[in-house]
Amino acid sequence: MSIPLIFCGLAIIIQMILGLLVLVRDYRRSANIIFSIQLFLFTLWSIAEINLLIRGTSVEAVKMLMVPGILLSYFFCIFSAVFPEFQKDSIILKSRLNQFLFFLPAGFLLWLLWSDKLISEFSAIPHGFTISFGQYEFLAKGIIIAYLLFSLFTLSSSRKKAENKMQIRRLRYTFTAMLLPIAAGSLILAVGKVIIGGNSAYAFGIFPLLSIIMSLILSYTMLKYNLMEIDLMFSIGLVYTLLTAILAGVMELMQELMQELLKISDFWTKLVSVLLIAAVFSPLKELLIKLVNHFFGRQTFDSASVMQHILAEMRHCPNPEKMMQRLLQELKLVIDFSSGQVILSDGVKVSHESENCHELYSTFDFNAVPGDINDIETAQDYMRNVNLSESAQKLGELKEKGIRNFFRLATATQNYGLMLLGTKTTRVPYTETEINLVDGICREIPFLLENLRMIERLIKQDRSVQEIEMARKMLRAISADGEILELGNFSFARFSTLSEEIKGDLIDYRPGEMGFMGIYDAFHHGIQAVLTLNLLFAAFRPGDSPEAMLEKANLVLLHFREQQLNSAVTLLQAAENHLKVFSAGNPSPILITPGNATYLLSTNGQPLGLTEKTDCLRCQFCPKKHELLLISTNGLFKAFTNIAGISLESYLRSESFANIEDCRDKIVARLGKQIYSGFSDDITFLVAGLKQ
Repeated sequence: MSIPLIFCGLAIIIQMILGLLVLVRDYRRSANIIFSIQLFLFTLWSIAEINLLIRGTSVEAVKMLMVPGILLSYFFCIFSAVFPEFQKDSIILKSRLNQFLFFLPAGFLLWLLWSDKLISEFSAIPHGFTISFGQYEFLAKGIIIAYLLFSLFTLSSSRKKAENKMQIRRLRYTFTAMLLPIAAGSLILAVGKVIIGGNSAYAFGIFPLLSIIMSLILSYTMLKYNLMEIDLMFSIGLVYTLLTAILAGVMELMQELMQELLKISDFWTKLVSVLLIAAVFSPLKELLIKLVNHFFGRQTFDSASVMQHILAEMRHCPNPEKMMQRLLQELKLVIDFSSGQVILSDGVKVSHESENCHELYSTFDFNAVPGDINDIETAQDYMRNVNLSESAQKLGELKEKGIRNFFRLATATQNYGLMLLGTKTTRVPYTETEINLVDGICREIPFLLENLRMIERLIKQDRSVQEIEMARKMLRAISADGEILELGNFSFARFSTLSEEIKGDLIDYRPGEMGFMGIYDAFHHGIQAVLTLNLLFAAFRPGDSPEAMLEKANLVLLHFREQQLNSAVTLLQAAENHLKVFSAGNPSPILITPGNATYLLSTNGQPLGLTEKTDCLRCQFCPKKHELLLISTNGLFKAFTNIAGISLESYLRSESFANIEDCRDKIVARLGKQIYSGFSDDITFLVAGLKQ
């Protein structure tokens, strides 16, 4: 096998591997795609040269050799405009039309080539061939040179935008490597033309050798400066390649030593070699990893341990804001970002040395980006590829703010927010390990937030339970005691049960010379209702007339107009032979006679605390034998309709009652156990009658 064939074969293998690795790393990025296309064109160049070496020099074979060279000059222009960053100001990237117009000169050369107008003559020579381009020689060379000049101009713009020496070195190594076959190859063609005279000379194996050197430089750049972000693939491959070579050498040496010098059998030789390799495999692997990382300037860490530590620190935080602050503090120590920001969907915003990007973030839907994309540049390329230029522009605005990577804080069903990261302080791209670490933590954050919210809900529920218990104690302190109450010549059988939420019914009892009985139904529930009832209890303590007390209570509640502390009130005052009733908002009292039930009032009046004027209705109960009076809040009426299925007055007409206790007990029995559990309102009522 000839040396040129060896060079061509090696070039094909190396360039195919490099191109595929770059595509596997991220096939969406424009820079990765163009980079791989160029490597594949170099591969086609080597394949075309193999065809010339094996099948001999012919017109078709020479044309196939020149096609990759012409296309490379065009794609090199695009590559210089998208690497290392997408240059939106570059004329070739302004639109699809511009890219097509830039391709026209290369397309014209291809047409000249395949229409037999570019090559005027060629002839085979040992280890190569000579070629003449005739009248289109200067046009063809001018187009190629124009492409190269445009690429160099774009390259100078990229260099000016480079943020530190490491980025400049990445550019320098990459473009030096890719220009090497063109520059050195052009020099060799020129020298060959001078020596032979008249025609350009092409030597087999020269361009494949130059492309191999180019590939080696690119490989070094990928390892040293994280070119195309595939340094982790190379470092792993390098470690295991060295490990395999060392272990194979050790095994061979052991077998030779034990068989030749010690005369040990082949079986025992292999057994001892395998055991020795098993013993030294892990320590040797760790040593090689440290050497490779030290040589290429790469820091390593245990992702699982770091993640556990950060998550443990976040769990100690009392609220989402403190949690996100702790997250950024811990991540800063590990990945050394220049700026970071966490924006939660509930409005919490925490930043570390970064500008406020909340408005930009809120105008862009990151859910439109595929889940495996987490850097702004790749997301921009994706948006351009799906013709969403406006979205790509918004991502560009985030990039101008210094943001380079984004990570969603979301589950399959709910979005919790977003983390935005700037570049590392060294301006070196994040390694795959660092990206995976941040991505893994961000996937756990929704569960931490849910745990925190669950704890907050439990605390609120516990506080609510404590408040309800306090409210119950307050109600017991101001509620009337005893089953049977007396006021003047009247007795009252009472019943009151509070719903689960404490709706706010109360029976107020003040015996004595200026005594009275009150039944209140506060609006709302819980603490607000209990506060209303306590205000009424305090307002009705002075020994004034019922009308005066109602006026004062109304003024007190009006003072809390914004809190809407309102209540329906019924006051009862006993005289020698009758009972005075003052009603403001409660249902009309019902006069119960054998076989009949009659409302004493035609309307309910207006509750206290709504208007400055008190709307109080009055009536009197002058009992006869077997006549009773039922005074109730509206809960009893609702209960009969919803539970018993009949109206309260219909039930009272259908029953006969011996006394106030019998009336109360039968009403409660008719409603059943539902009034104690499951009914939505309080049930409070009094049954009044003459003393027995």
